[in-house]
Amino acid sequence: MTSILLCILALVASFIAGRRSVVAGLGTVFGIGWFYGIIRANLPQAASHFIFDAAVAGLYLAQWRNLLRPAQSLRLRKLQRWLVFLIGWPALLLLVPVQDPLVELVGLRGHIFMLPFFLFGAKLSEEELYRLALRIAGLNLAAFGFAAAEYFIGVDRFFPYREGVTTIIYMSADVAGYAAFRIPATFTNSHAYGGMMVGTIPLLVGAWLQKHNRAWHWRLLSVSLIASIMGVFMAAARTPVIFLFVLLTVATFSGKMKLYTKLGWVMMLAGIIWIVSSDARLQRFTTLKDTDMVTERVYGSVNEGFINLAVRYPMGNGLGGGGTSLPYFLQDRVKERPIVENEYARIMLEQGMPGLCLWVAFLLWAFSRRINRWPSNWELGRRLAWCMTSISFATAFIGTGLLTAIPGTSLILMLLGWLIALPAASAGLNGDPKPATINERPIWAQQYV
Repeated sequence: MTSILLCILALVASFIAGRRSVVAGLGTVFGIGWFYGIIRANLPQAASHFIFDAAVAGLYLAQWRNLLRPAQSLRLRKLQRWLVFLIGWPALLLLVPVQDPLVELVGLRGHIFMLPFFLFGAKLSEEELYRLALRIAGLNLAAFGFAAAEYFIGVDRFFPYREGVTTIIYMSADVAGYAAFRIPATFTNSHAYGGMMVGTIPLLVGAWLQKHNRAWHWRLLSVSLIASIMGVFMAAARTPVIFLFVLLTVATFSGKMKLYTKLGWVMMLAGIIWIVSSDARLQRFTTLKDTDMVTERVYGSVNEGFINLAVRYPMGNGLGGGGTSLPYFLQDRVKERPIVENEYARIMLEQGMPGLCLWVAFLLWAFSRRINRWPSNWELGRRLAWCMTSISFATAFIGTGLLTAIPGTSLILMLLGWLIALPAASAGLNGDPKPATINERPIWAQQYV
């Protein structure tokens, strides 16, 4: 009963916030997503698995007019057309009764439920991005507070052992010679925590480089950046650390920062390096030097089994039948569930080869767009977002969950939607003039949109 009330509360809260503004709605949904893991772990009821889904549904109800409004930008119109195919094909597969109806409904969620976040990201102005980054900065600090408490007090104080819910957390006591747990903070597991912290860096860095109307904005973003980077190392998941190194390298050597800003950035990184180098619990990423382990891990995801599965299931194994994150109480309903650790194999198993080809074609189109065609104060933020999203999809073959993570999927899709759209600066926050709309630009500029 309690979990059902929380689902209703999440839906109502996100609906009210979404009616106020898209930034308030996104901030509310992300806030619920940030604490979804710890709530679910301490509320072992079936309905608690759908708290985040209820929040997203509330946001959709509040913003449906904005989502369905015809786009003026040519890029947005093309994005909307792609979404028709990406949503339409799995919806059509729902009519084919391969799996249990409940399994197929949850599987459908794993393919289309988060896709509108493409449009949210595409329609955000730079001022709205700044305000959203401030909210995310606060959420990251809150998560870091829980992470620090778990680091010093113990993970079991916050995440009791529950079969099928927190099992993966208790299987991850492999830090510093199997002496400590990986840190999940408020998320479902440590990988989700580390992935979310590194995924928010493009927004935090982009906002950090803006002109701030209030001094506390700069301080909040600075402290949150430090906490987010430290959180990646505390989570002790290796993949997010690789992403982090790429983003920090790009920000350091390709970012157009003023001298004093660059100096502060370097000093901040130097301090973090000193802290990480002095604590063995923050250095699990060093196991990446074991090339045999890395090779075995990649081979386990990308091997001849992918070809065999494609031949065996050319039209898929039904929605939910390929590895979508199902609640523990539905897993025994799946028929012939192959074990895969490859997001593209999961898409192929559930949508068949047509669905996989659709996604590959869409990603090729999305990442072929130029991301900084006109000058923008968010140029570095957009470059970091391109790195984050491109690496996420490029490495999706070594694991599953990219399109089903809570709340990671919503953030990644929002960032990619932001990249697909042209920079939409809004006057006011930084005194930047709004760029001309597509119809106001000269003919020679319109043809390249």
